[in-house]
Amino acid sequence: MPLAVQGWSTALFGGIMQKILVDGYNVIHADTSLKLMLGRSVEEARQALTERVRVYVEQRSILVTLVFDGVGSIVDGESVVPGRLQVLYSAGGESADEVIVRTVEEHPNPREFIVVTSDMNDIGRATRALGANLMTSEDFLARIGADPGPGPGDFGERKPAPDADDVSFWLEEFEKKRRTPENE
Repeated sequence: MPLAVQGWSTALFGGIMQKILVDGYNVIHADTSLKLMLGRSVEEARQALTERVRVYVEQRSILVTLVFDGVGSIVDGESVVPGRLQVLYSAGGESADEVIVRTVEEHPNPREFIVVTSDMNDIGRATRALGANLMTSEDFLARIGADPGPGPGDFGERKPAPDADDVSFWLEEFEKKRRTPENE
């Protein structure tokens, strides 16, 4: 039975800032809206996940590394939130799973890591044997907050909020309409 991390407080790791390694595509495949994006554009799905994690990381004292298979816009790594959120792409011939296992293996204290994956057999078993904690992709998504996704009739594009001048204009127009003699 994999060890699931119940809380993400620094107390869990004796005051050490948590290090979270995320198998990016596992998380994307665990989320309906991200999975739909993936069908349209791999880069769009990766960017959407990265943005959700960025918002979450900026509010907490945690270090997160998103690891994706293959080549991305930056192969060696991209610091999204300097020192707190990094995006890595596996090198040719190496999988994201291998990058995650190697990272845990090479660290002097693997217990500082939480590995996020849906693969509790291969990567889960390997990183747990090294001492890392595990969290499912679904639990991670619940922690960072689900994307509300498109609403009915909304195909992924959000309308911008009206500016203050537009709001004022329409409030005045409605007020004029309310004051007309036929409405009294």
